[in-house]
Amino acid sequence: MSNRFDHVQPPNQFKYKEGQTILKQQYDFVCDNRIYFSETIYRDLHNHSYRLYVDVLSPIGDYGLGLDFNDIDAIYSKVIEPKLNHQLINETLPDMNTTAENIAMWIWDEFEQHLPEQNDMYELQLFETDRHGVSLNRTIMKP
Repeated sequence: MSNRFDHVQPPNQFKYKEGQTILKQQYDFVCDNRIYFSETIYRDLHNHSYRLYVDVLSPIGDYGLGLDFNDIDAIYSKVIEPKLNHQLINETLPDMNTTAENIAMWIWDEFEQHLPEQNDMYELQLFETDRHGVSLNRTIMKP
């Protein structure tokens, strides 16, 4: 049985041109979190939802592709998500005040540490609500 793609052959040129691309991924997680505003003032967040946007700067390879999205997903699902999703993150993250600012920096460092060579974090946004979030980028994180 034939289909409309049977006649399509591999291109003579896989890569349009040399360059880099920014791969964009989004993740959601829910966690419990105690945020401190001073030594004695804090707020407990139960089942708090976060939305994470991750941008990875990747070279375009011989076949015209950047880093596989599945590779980024694997880093998130194996390294980052187990310490965030459905966790009391005060117990699973490093000893720090678990503010959005600190969580974002920790996530950045984890991705940077696990991305394949020649791939780097470009930007990260972490939203605590639909309207409130923090943003990191290469300029801020690599002065």
